[in-house]
Amino acid sequence: MNSYDILNTHQKFAVIGMSDNPQRYSYRVYYKLKEHHKDVIGINPRLKSVNGEKVYSEIPKGIEIAVLMVNPKFGIDYLETIKDLNIPYLWIQPGAESQEILDAAKRLDITVIESCVLREYKAKEIKMVVSDLDETLLNDDRQISELNLNAINTLKEKGIVFIPASGRPYYSMKNSVEALQLKGETDFVISFNGGMIHKPINDEILSITALDHDLAETLYQFGLKQGLCVHVYIEKDTYVSNINDVEKQHLKHFPGGYSEIDTDTLDFLKDTPILKVIYQDLDFENLKRIESILDPQLKAHLEISYSSNRYMEINPKGVSKGNALKYIANHLDISLKDTLAIGDNLNDLSMLEIAGLSGAPANARDAILDVVIYKSPRTYNQSAVYDILRLTKVI
Repeated sequence: MNSYDILNTHQKFAVIGMSDNPQRYSYRVYYKLKEHHKDVIGINPRLKSVNGEKVYSEIPKGIEIAVLMVNPKFGIDYLETIKDLNIPYLWIQPGAESQEILDAAKRLDITVIESCVLREYKAKEIKMVVSDLDETLLNDDRQISELNLNAINTLKEKGIVFIPASGRPYYSMKNSVEALQLKGETDFVISFNGGMIHKPINDEILSITALDHDLAETLYQFGLKQGLCVHVYIEKDTYVSNINDVEKQHLKHFPGGYSEIDTDTLDFLKDTPILKVIYQDLDFENLKRIESILDPQLKAHLEISYSSNRYMEINPKGVSKGNALKYIANHLDISLKDTLAIGDNLNDLSMLEIAGLSGAPANARDAILDVVIYKSPRTYNQSAVYDILRLTKVI
């Protein structure tokens, strides 16, 4: 039997490492099993109960599958008990595995399953996949690898919607959109971190949210006073002020190009919607400092995120990839629990937190790796999106 069949044909589960925090995966696994009408108990010597349900300090008799969800250095202590209780399967969740545990299980003749309970169930339910582009789907040449492209085509053949999501403008995503052959009525593109949503079949704009002009002006002048390189995004162009040599090199192959400007104000854009302002600095801590000294009243109207380890991205309040994902899911009548989000950086966090499944490449920031369900050992240069789709069993 495969791992999904084993889940379906067994009834009594113990979740080792139970938590009372709804954001923790042990909590989510516990209630996912309950949702599928399994008999589940939580194991944690430090807890008495969760939501009125008893939590055990030790594994009782009669368990069919022990789901290991603790640090490997603690997990190995449970193996002798699992053997003594004749529990048929040890299910090891991602993050709980180690070679020491696998070797010990083999020595004790314990049958091991290395998989994710959430992933097994969710893979059968996924109807929409949303993926970041830069440092996630695209390689250093800003190309989609053959493995990634074939995997996405397999998704589409199964009727699963695939949506690229980027902080970049829509015009600069066109090469990727064409490579993905997004030509259907249910195809969408998220740009400007959710500031715009397009239907690529006819370039129709479904949603656009721009910064108040005075607010954008204030941000622009503040960035220049701080000595930063400042990007100003409109629908069909990107203006860059106070650009440095490092940033010039970085933008050398920016899809769609950009316009360099040398002006103290944004008066020339007073009648043009400004979608986003970016501050660029290779010193990430300085960008965090800049955020900390922004006027709190100003910040109340902003959505701030970070990307590529060099950009502080500033959108209007409420604009995020997560909210764009919600918008499209609602438009297509797809439940959020039936979505998969893939990303590597802090501007992806909002969608990774609300999607039913989430994944990240090996190059992702620690803050991202801490929240996703699946962490690929592959980087964006090694077809990580293919790896996530395959190992999450969505394809």
